[in-house]
Amino acid sequence: MTTSNKIDDGIFFNAVIQGRTITVQLPPTITPALSGLPLRSRTYVGRSRELSSLLDQLDPSTSQQETARFAAVVGMAGVGKTELALQAAAEAEKRTDWFPGGILFINLFGYDNERYLSPEQALGSLLTALGVPGEQIPPDLTDRTRLYRSILSVYASRGKNILVVIDNASSDGQVEPLLPSHDDGTAIVTSRHSLAVGARILDLDVLEPSASVELVRRVLFQARGKNDSRVAHEQEQAHSLVELCGNLPLALQICASLLADSPSRPVSSLVQALFAAHTRLDRLKREDRAVRAAFELSYLQLSADQARILRLLPLNPGPDISSRAAAHLTGDPNIEVVLEDLARAHLIEPGTTWGRWRLHDLLRLYSDEKGKEHAELDERNFSLERVLYFYLVTTTSTNLILRERNGRGEDEVEALKWLEEERSNLVAAAQTGHEIGVDLTFALDQFFHLRRYFDDWITVIDSALKALRMQGDLHREGWALASLAQVLYHVRRFDEALDIGKTALDICQRSGNRYGEQVALNALSQSLYHLGKYRESVDAGRKAAEILHELGDPQAAKALGSLALALQELDVQEAIPLHRHAVSDCQAREDRHGEAAMRNLLGMALRKSGEFTEAAQEHWAAATLYQEFGDLHGEAAALGSYGLALQGAGRYAEAIQAHSQDVRLCEETGDRHALAEALDNLALGHRRVGQVDDAVAVYRQAAEIFQEVGDLSMEGLAIGGSGRAFEEAGRIDEAIQAYRDAVQSFRNANDRENLLMALETLGITLLKGGLNEESDNVREEFMTLTSALDAH
Repeated sequence: MTTSNKIDDGIFFNAVIQGRTITVQLPPTITPALSGLPLRSRTYVGRSRELSSLLDQLDPSTSQQETARFAAVVGMAGVGKTELALQAAAEAEKRTDWFPGGILFINLFGYDNERYLSPEQALGSLLTALGVPGEQIPPDLTDRTRLYRSILSVYASRGKNILVVIDNASSDGQVEPLLPSHDDGTAIVTSRHSLAVGARILDLDVLEPSASVELVRRVLFQARGKNDSRVAHEQEQAHSLVELCGNLPLALQICASLLADSPSRPVSSLVQALFAAHTRLDRLKREDRAVRAAFELSYLQLSADQARILRLLPLNPGPDISSRAAAHLTGDPNIEVVLEDLARAHLIEPGTTWGRWRLHDLLRLYSDEKGKEHAELDERNFSLERVLYFYLVTTTSTNLILRERNGRGEDEVEALKWLEEERSNLVAAAQTGHEIGVDLTFALDQFFHLRRYFDDWITVIDSALKALRMQGDLHREGWALASLAQVLYHVRRFDEALDIGKTALDICQRSGNRYGEQVALNALSQSLYHLGKYRESVDAGRKAAEILHELGDPQAAKALGSLALALQELDVQEAIPLHRHAVSDCQAREDRHGEAAMRNLLGMALRKSGEFTEAAQEHWAAATLYQEFGDLHGEAAALGSYGLALQGAGRYAEAIQAHSQDVRLCEETGDRHALAEALDNLALGHRRVGQVDDAVAVYRQAAEIFQEVGDLSMEGLAIGGSGRAFEEAGRIDEAIQAYRDAVQSFRNANDRENLLMALETLGITLLKGGLNEESDNVREEFMTLTSALDAH
């Protein structure tokens, strides 16, 4: 994948990172490249009327009562739909007051069976592009659509409207969830079909003959300069040429490139060759015949080596290919020279960065057909294995660097750069069903975990599981299920993680996979902790640590530190020595990332035991380490814990400063849930120094975000915090209303434990406010619920 993580004219707003232009050019389930719109043609001609019409629709000053906010550019393959959309988007981008929030571009590959993007996959990519961390992306289509539209709505409300360009959609169902709400965004959709998605349809036909001739002239002028006068001297033949091309831009570009490659070739010679090709292809409909004839002529001009490479390129599973990967695919170390030749012939296109190449979908199909005809000659199966093996070996070595360097050194920078650039290809390669693809799934774990690409991780594991079950490979199936349980834990799907973790544990035990057993136990321990089952969590975590110790794995001590997190809930004094041991072990192994994590856990245990000053020291040390190697998520979490320790020590001004910094980092990372928690902690700091209005305002911010991410229990706790602030200030009526709202949140969450406490608090506060009858009703509900829980 061509991911450069470049954000132009970037802004930080709430928890979303947005740049001027974001491009998402993807195969199945691949996330975005932040590197600008795809390149526009420098020989664009003949579409001034259509471009003007499209820009009129995009113009925000136009009354939306008169103009649809969505535009659909429709027409046959190769007619130039994508190019028109890109020209319009680029022109809109120049007008800085039109879409100050930026441009989102995504190719859905709607007519490509191998690279087709489902709306769920596309939304996952777009949400990642908008700065939403992987663990905060909901699993189902409805919630993804809601979150996506809410983010676009927030941008629109702040005057930062975003233009969404959705390329190559094949159906209403594929594109509709990706559209903004009509009041909050503007979109351009391209498709070969007229879609019923509430868009103003712009039917794009072939070029006028005069524009077609002008396109050929411009291509020759660009390639050969003003001295190339063939079009001017052979006007009649030029018109015959464009007629045989069906005035279709894709066919015209290819035929013009053939002329450009042979400056002495008359236009009439190409016309004769094209007419002969048409005769051979009479069975095809007119537009298909025009395109295929152009393909045939250009293909026949290639050398044997160039033709072989063109036939092999469709084997690459991703949306584009690097020169380096192409060298492995074809076995040609000098591949870039050939790729440049193919690009000059318009048979491939340069990617968004130098050294990357892509195929138009029609050319991909044509080249693949030719490849299958010459499969034995080209050794296609061996070529596919070569490129997959290249991806596997390089991923394995880069993953090893990520494990060993702990955030330091140029090697890790280069490793991450390569993984980001190839991400789409790696995910697609892992889904080929090939044995190497299965191995690649396991090799990607460290990268996906570090970058929080949980959607991709789940996708490749699901694909690996299908292949492993077909092979009857129980040993690795258990390992894959254990990894899946871990990922589900990270995306807060704790119940699913628990069920799959149990299945994984059973399979790993039956197949003798001790390492997979440990991974499953670790996932179970983490999920049980978050479900409040602390004793079971400790038991599972202890077994996982024992297996690591048995295997001689250096992570054993760190595993003990992790299980001590649950132990804190049972016996904090027993947990503290385990945390200290884990910190010392990480220091001895120079595992600085592990040391940061273990110091933060130690600080939590010390805070729970009332040792606030030492706890603050540990949290600050953890935050400093995380900052050292650029882990913003870790730094934010440590700063939040540091602030809570400072509050415990009565150092409220310092605590507020720490929590404010936590909030800023969470806004920068885009972690919505962590942001809400940071705001909740900040509000507590304001409350404790008597800054009631500040506390209430921040509590409300936190509650809104908790509601947005679906954590209704935490929403209730934040609302209850605002009620406590009102009550401490003697503002009883406002406190009562806040407590009522908190009770409703806990009802909605079906959180009976917190509901009981909220009912008790509300009942007492109602008495203070003289609302005795309502207080009696609340007390009656409290007693009924208590009795029901006791009976259960």
